[in-house]
Amino acid sequence: MATPNAGAQLDQARDGTGANYVPEVTAEELEVRRQESRQRLSSSYPVSLIEAEFRERLGDGNLRQFGYDLFRAQEGGGTAITGEVGGNYTLGVGDQLIISFRGSTNASQTVRVDREGMIYAGQLPPIRAFGRSLESVRNDLVAETRRTMLGTEVSVSVGAVRSITVFVGGEVERPGQYQLTSLADLSAALARAGGIRRSGSLRSVRVIRVGGATTTVDLYGLLGIGTPSTVRLNDGDRVVIPVIGPTAAITGGVARPGIFEIRPGMTMQKLIEYAGGAVRARGFSVSLSRIARDGTETFVGQSGDSRQIVAGDAVQIIGGSAGGTAGRVLLRGYVQNRGPRALSDAPTVRALLGDVDDLRLGTYLPMGVLIRRDVRTATRILEPVNLLTALRGRDAVPLRNGDQLYVFGQEDIEFVNSAPVRDIILGQQRGAQQCVSLDRLRVLVETAQSQRLNSVLRSYFVSRSTTGGTVAATNTLLESAAAQKFQDAGQAVGSRSGGGLGVQTGQSVLLGAGQRTADRTDLVAACPDVFEEAPDLLPLLLEQSVIVGGSVRRSGAYPVADQVDAKTLMMLANGSSGGAPGMVVDLQSSAEVGKMIRFGDGEASVDLAAINIPAGSDIRFSDPQPAFEPGAVLLKGEFVRPGLYSIRKGETLSQLYARAGGLTEYAYTYGSIFTRQRIREQQREGLQRAASEMKGALLAATMRKSSSSVGGDSLAAAGALVEQIAMTEPTGRMTIEADPQVLAGRRDLDTVLEAGDTITVPKRPNFVLALGDVSNPGAQQFEPGKSVREYLLEAGGMSAGADKKRTFLILPDGRAQLISSSSGTRNAGSVPAGSTIIVPKNIDPLRSLDLIRDVTAIVAQVASSIATVGILATSN
Repeated sequence: MATPNAGAQLDQARDGTGANYVPEVTAEELEVRRQESRQRLSSSYPVSLIEAEFRERLGDGNLRQFGYDLFRAQEGGGTAITGEVGGNYTLGVGDQLIISFRGSTNASQTVRVDREGMIYAGQLPPIRAFGRSLESVRNDLVAETRRTMLGTEVSVSVGAVRSITVFVGGEVERPGQYQLTSLADLSAALARAGGIRRSGSLRSVRVIRVGGATTTVDLYGLLGIGTPSTVRLNDGDRVVIPVIGPTAAITGGVARPGIFEIRPGMTMQKLIEYAGGAVRARGFSVSLSRIARDGTETFVGQSGDSRQIVAGDAVQIIGGSAGGTAGRVLLRGYVQNRGPRALSDAPTVRALLGDVDDLRLGTYLPMGVLIRRDVRTATRILEPVNLLTALRGRDAVPLRNGDQLYVFGQEDIEFVNSAPVRDIILGQQRGAQQCVSLDRLRVLVETAQSQRLNSVLRSYFVSRSTTGGTVAATNTLLESAAAQKFQDAGQAVGSRSGGGLGVQTGQSVLLGAGQRTADRTDLVAACPDVFEEAPDLLPLLLEQSVIVGGSVRRSGAYPVADQVDAKTLMMLANGSSGGAPGMVVDLQSSAEVGKMIRFGDGEASVDLAAINIPAGSDIRFSDPQPAFEPGAVLLKGEFVRPGLYSIRKGETLSQLYARAGGLTEYAYTYGSIFTRQRIREQQREGLQRAASEMKGALLAATMRKSSSSVGGDSLAAAGALVEQIAMTEPTGRMTIEADPQVLAGRRDLDTVLEAGDTITVPKRPNFVLALGDVSNPGAQQFEPGKSVREYLLEAGGMSAGADKKRTFLILPDGRAQLISSSSGTRNAGSVPAGSTIIVPKNIDPLRSLDLIRDVTAIVAQVASSIATVGILATSN
């Protein structure tokens, strides 16, 4: 019965799909497996005797025999038929044909070439197919259809091809008999056998037919050497791989080094072509090693490309002459287009760099470095070059063949001033850095050659945390006041660094002269490429540096080739941080050792462009004190124009009153609250110190035998008091005279302001506060002339546990007065509005503790702080 879907039948016949079809591995999965197999093979690559011989002779541990990995890539069974089967395909027993009729008769039929070599298609007579081409059989089917089936066309295609049996033997991994398709060629058979061993020949593969005819195949054609040959296998063929023939090796400056199987008549030129050609088309030399008849290895000179290559020859291609290059200079470092240039196009440094506009933003011009060959000794020398003068045309700086000019950028100079570099110079090892340049610098310092770096050492300040205190050392240009600021910097920087290349707590702090710890921690994550490429550049830049300090934005070491003017150094350091006229410049020149030269008198401007500084010097730019404080003062409350005001050096409270328009008619100057940041820090330190002393006294009291009579509640209360004192936030209040009329007559009471001061002038209050151990703490209505006793009576009087002998009064201006006597409270005169009466708790239950005096001394401080906070809260 005819099959309706001939196309589906044809596809199933070709690819083997059907009821029992099992999907094959995808191409992606197969490629992954191949890659994994190659990696495993490469990691466990067994070296053959031929490879070991040539590797030892040529000194190349990577040499391999050429071409033997090709037939290891594919393993497993046959693959599905894809694409068109050509008309020249020879049919045999077992081949399937799909025959389709269209027209008056529509039918499709699958036929097979039977054992007699015949096919039977529908009503057509039998047609012989064995041994004939597909095209001739197709023509017979078309002719018979036209003769016997009028109005019908026929089409013929190959469905499934027959299987053949081929024997593969000799030097293969898995000799044996394999079943392939009739379309398989020689490479498919070798792949099924696991590939050719390295002891087998790739150039003399023999295919022996059933009748005895033998075909010799050169597989190098499949590897890109020569013309590839396709040998179709037949049923019963035998493939034999003989032992490898003569070999020769080539390495060095070629595209594909390897060990090649050679034939008679092999020349030097052909061997180089086998290796993919020389990397350099011209100018290379050849070294040929040959084994003589007596077994000795001799070297023969090259007499041309036609020299004959014999078995065992080892060839090495040497690129270039012993002199290297001719007519070339190299541009490296912080430039846009690194690489070689023709010496004829760039005979000078200026010609090599071009104009200033051609350089990258941030290029460092006071110093570049030429690495060149000494013409007499051929040694490598490093020569500093002033790129500023070269670009301005003042110095031609001619170049020679082979010169390498290194140009630096701002990041490279920052690395010169970085913490890892300073650590090594000062012998402070803080862990290993993965940088060749830092390792080279460390070796230089450890081999007692650090005298080269003395100029840089003069710019560093060192502070070490020791058990005996802090030891500080500065250079001659670093004033003692600045040194004092740095003494406690170790812990601050260490807490931010977090390890790595930073500074650890308890270790040395290394800072450039005039630097601030908050500005530059100099944590470098990686070393610049220019120093990794040429590690000797870093010590050269350090020893050729000028040390810049003082009132500049970026102090540190700045390398110079010969000398540079002070104006250029100022620009490199990002300008002056002060900017005020009257700058003084102090110079310690390396040309006049031990002599300090000062430029400027603090009044007239200094001509910085006229000051020339040679390498190895240090210079300090000193600005006068700025006219304004580095911060502002905050006015709050009853000012005509309250707000934030910047202040001049030495500005007083009365002067700031005038700038703020004076006070309003509601201002209560007697209750003014003046706080200062510096006072707040001192108060905080005092409270912390007092809490620490009380802890010690409390611990001592608990350890004494007599303390056994003290109740646990008392000790717990004392401990809670200590914690309260430690957590108390001081206000930084300072008692001052704030009445403008008084200040006008008493200039000595006029407070000089500082940055961070806060002045709060409240409205005139109408209350008096009664706090502490009273029956009803709070605010009482102010009445002129009323005494402390009267205010306490209005608050319900003192509690039974009150300490009447220590009652005190805090006045609105922050002063405190003791107002108690042995007989109780007494009238200390009228109480000003806004005052606070404090009645402390009787602490007799704790009197048995030795820390009673400490508690008594601190209660007043805490109460004063509470009262001040209360006044601030009500005044806002």
